[in-house]
Amino acid sequence: MAAANKLSVGVIGCANIAKKNCVAASTPFAACSITAISSRSDDKAREFVNEVFSGIEQHPTHIFSGSDAYDKLLESKESCDAVYIPLPTKLHEAYVGTALRNKKHVLLEKPVAVSAQSYRDMLSIASQEGKFLMDGTMYVHQTRTKHIVKAIPNANRIHFNFTFEGDEDFFKNNVRVKKEGDFMGCIGDLAWYCVRMGLLVFSDLNADALRQGLVKEVQVVNCELNDEGVPIDADCMVYFSDKRVLSIHCSFKHPLNQTVTIFGTGSEYTATITDVILPRKGEHLEISLSKQHLIEYDQICCQEEKVLQASNAHVQEVCMWHNFAKWAQKIDEESSQAAADVKNEKWWGGGSDEVKAANDIASYSLHTQIVLDGLMESIQKGGVRIPL
Repeated sequence: MAAANKLSVGVIGCANIAKKNCVAASTPFAACSITAISSRSDDKAREFVNEVFSGIEQHPTHIFSGSDAYDKLLESKESCDAVYIPLPTKLHEAYVGTALRNKKHVLLEKPVAVSAQSYRDMLSIASQEGKFLMDGTMYVHQTRTKHIVKAIPNANRIHFNFTFEGDEDFFKNNVRVKKEGDFMGCIGDLAWYCVRMGLLVFSDLNADALRQGLVKEVQVVNCELNDEGVPIDADCMVYFSDKRVLSIHCSFKHPLNQTVTIFGTGSEYTATITDVILPRKGEHLEISLSKQHLIEYDQICCQEEKVLQASNAHVQEVCMWHNFAKWAQKIDEESSQAAADVKNEKWWGGGSDEVKAANDIASYSLHTQIVLDGLMESIQKGGVRIPL
């Protein structure tokens, strides 16, 4: 750990998403410090530092550039104790493995891997090396997420829209529509968040439910591919145990929409969040609860609404880095003293709540990837149901 018990973090690449994450990681509550930046372009690395850290007291002390910049950072023993990797999906396994073997914790952008087996292999290395591996799904660390999971008793239907409208440059140049970059397209970039919500709600935040076969089948019922065969618009179904269903619309072709709605048999209300991935600014985040009933059959409908609020004192990116640092520190303290159980998805040994949380979030990440694998297989097979 860095001075004052802060986790020192190096950044692999200067992707746009890394900008807000570097700012978030540098806040006091996050308990992290960005100490190293790497880019194949020295100019890009220095421009990144000048832009992102202009208002931050502590600047990175190590800048690595050149064709081997990433490896130089990962192999450096002085520059950092952890790394953040926002690289294209196809590069994840190689750099994650190198980072872990060099005794660095890893925060990894989603989708985490080209396949669930690839991510299992990464987690196995993390277990062997006693280092933490976590995905960068930000909203799961915000307090509102716990409230939405508990908002609807007996939840059995979730509908999730996550779309944005890419421009001409996006469809021509963005890595998310490139077969050699993030080949899962809108499935990997957008449906990832939707699937994670389904796993959280239908497991009731109990990761053991995932390990016992929570998801039964998946299907892509409608899909548009670009010229490279990358999904750019899709309607997906995820079938859970006890006849529970998550329906997803994810697209690079429709205006921004990030709305999740949760229904439950016998539940008085329906719960909705309209800013679930990229929350609005403010002291509180909201969950809308609504119910409708008929005053006169098929003629007059009455709707009642109420709002639940969750504190937004620390934005979701800051909460994510705070948890990453806290769980990584506990794994350093405990995992070398306690046995892991990879077969049962206990990658790090230890009895603390922090280590349990670290194992649980790794399971949610792995099972999200398992569902994405099934969705991609459904596309390849013409939209059939794929058992998991």
